[in-house]
Amino acid sequence: MKKVVVIISITSDIGIALAKKYIQMDYKVIGTYRSSKLLSELENLNNLKLYHCDIGNRDNIKNFIEKFAEAGLNWDLFISCAGMQDPIGSFFSCDFDEWSDSIHINAIEQLRILHALYNYKNPKLIPGVVYFAGGGTNNAVYNYSAYTASKILLIKMCELLDFENKDMNIFIIGPGWVKTKIHLQTLEAGDRAGDNYQKTKKFIDDGEGTGMEDIFECIEWLIKQGKKISSGRNFSVVDDSWKGPESKNLVKELGDDYNMYKLRRYKNEWRKK
Repeated sequence: MKKVVVIISITSDIGIALAKKYIQMDYKVIGTYRSSKLLSELENLNNLKLYHCDIGNRDNIKNFIEKFAEAGLNWDLFISCAGMQDPIGSFFSCDFDEWSDSIHINAIEQLRILHALYNYKNPKLIPGVVYFAGGGTNNAVYNYSAYTASKILLIKMCELLDFENKDMNIFIIGPGWVKTKIHLQTLEAGDRAGDNYQKTKKFIDDGEGTGMEDIFECIEWLIKQGKKISSGRNFSVVDDSWKGPESKNLVKELGDDYNMYKLRRYKNEWRKK
């Protein structure tokens, strides 16, 4: 029996790359997509089943879950690659409905899908659940409040779901700068993106960014480490020592410190005398 990976927003650049890697590993890949215009790189792959699902549409999500149930499958790995940066602009200049819709697409609806798929996970193992983080965990990001707040919500939900559920290895990873289509939203925003416009333009023009292979290898490393080490935490593909000789030290530190790589107040140790 092949292992099953569910990839939400499989037509994202990261989604396409991960789908190809897991097919090479002989997984059966179940992918959702919003637009059929982006399916060309996936159409001829084996062990792949695609379902239309605009995660901004609850009926679409319901239909996808029903079709997944009808297929009689249990999933071993769930990866959500959905995301959008819009609306870009100061909070009070944004249309609030657009701002709210962004929160839903970047966080709420991704959690809705996991909630609906929970009873279809493989009962014989502890399945992996992977979300993607963004900037703003440790600082304020100018004019990206919907995107940033959504990612913070997902980071905390990973900790909460890990605490509540002993049968799930759920974690979130920050991939760093990756050359993907999502950056086009910043370029289209122009001045509304502030300094990030020039940073993004420079990156698109001449930056290498995080490679898809590193993202895949980081996910696989975190799955291999298991629930005690990986689950409930926020990892950085670029900044954390998950590969190389330092990885053993990282594993030890994570095993010894329950609070490591989680959202916490800064300088908790300070006390007013």
